Amino acid sequence: MKTIKTLLLAASASLLFSTLNSCTDYQDEIDALDVRVTYLESLVNQVNTDLKALGTIVKAMDDGDYITSVTPTTDGYVINFKKNGPVYIIDGVNGADAAAPDITVRQDPLTGDWFWVLNGEWLTVGGEKVRANGKDGKDGENGKDAISPQVRINPTTNEWEYSTDGGDTWNPTGQKATGKDGQDGQDGADGADGNRFFDRVIYDNDGDQEFFTIITKSGQTFKIPILK
Repeated sequence: MKTIKTLLLAASASLLFSTLNSCTDYQDEIDALDVRVTYLESLVNQVNTDLKALGTIVKAMDDGDYITSVTPTTDGYVINFKKNGPVYIIDGVNGADAAAPDITVRQDPLTGDWFWVLNGEWLTVGGEKVRANGKDGKDGENGKDAISPQVRINPTTNEWEYSTDGGDTWNPTGQKATGKDGQDGQDGADGADGNRFFDRVIYDNDGDQEFFTIITKSGQTFKIPILK
């Protein structure tokens, strides 16, 4: 009888231990999922902030605008323009395996106009390139026909999507939001600053005029004069 009781107690203890371990495993998975969701939300917000800032910078150049001040923050800079208001340039979100789509701007070598580019190719809607500056740059309402794309992660397909109409319609990029096993980010062995868009802002002058040059991580430069 003692032997049976001993076996029953051992089996109960084993079952309890297994259950506790299982609960711990589930909690670890839940915690990891929460961290991942928070990271992805932060990344989407950052990319949209960067795209809006880049659109404002291009418009400021198109308008012949001036920078009135650049204020360092804990995670980047606040740049104030005379006509176009402030933009927020922030450093990248560290780590993880969610490389954001490469959306930037490129100047047409023939017309000098700026257009949006997705993963190295012109971003088009209906066969037309999407402007990043105002139509023709001479109608007195620069930026009226320009637009800054938005991005999101589709919760069903786990794919990055972009919108060029303020979020009314969304288009797939063909790029998943997550990679393998939490490996490297878009850049760097440990993924640090893996999705940072802007790199730095530097002061410059040519003797007669002072400038701030905004440099992206890809090496693009936007040189804008400082208001005296």
